[in-house]
Amino acid sequence: MKYTFFYIIIFILLSVAKANGQTTTAMELADKIAQKMKDSLGLSQQKKTQIYNINLQLYDLKTQARQQYANTDSLGRMIQRVENSRDSMYRNVLTSNQYSLYLQKKRYLVNNN
Repeated sequence: MKYTFFYIIIFILLSVAKANGQTTTAMELADKIAQKMKDSLGLSQQKKTQIYNINLQLYDLKTQARQQYANTDSLGRMIQRVENSRDSMYRNVLTSNQYSLYLQKKRYLVNNN
């Protein structure tokens, strides 16, 4: 199963939030991901906002999938399909250098976890 860079980050952020007894909202999570990308890829504020919006959109798609496919084998496939669309959505926002750096960081995290 192919895991994406930000799927891992989402898992980590949710784990930390649960450990602290906090509830992380979709907006907080999208903002944390966008801020990490801004810092690590040198994004402008405009690109950070676009990444934030993409992450909210992906969250909404996963929520819809959970409601539609609750307790079925199809749920995992639908969530993975949403996650697999992340890279192509990011590619439309990032420059070629930023996208290459994003892919390098993603591969590093996937291979070292």
